[in-house]
Amino acid sequence: MVEQRPFLGVNFKCCGVYARIYKNPKGDAYEGRCPRCGRPIRFRIDPEKGTRHRFFDVR
Repeated sequence: MVEQRPFLGVNFKCCGVYARIYKNPKGDAYEGRCPRCGRPIRFRIDPEKGTRHRFFDVR
């Protein structure tokens, strides 16, 4: 069985595209870029708080 990497689904409103972003090597944030314009996005991971949401719209 293949181990799946944790990801967040992100709808980049700037270009109207969807992409997955993955945990960084340090494991303290999810990081990625818009596949069209390259705009960076970062979601910090708070070990004490969190959300069950896995999909986000970003502007």
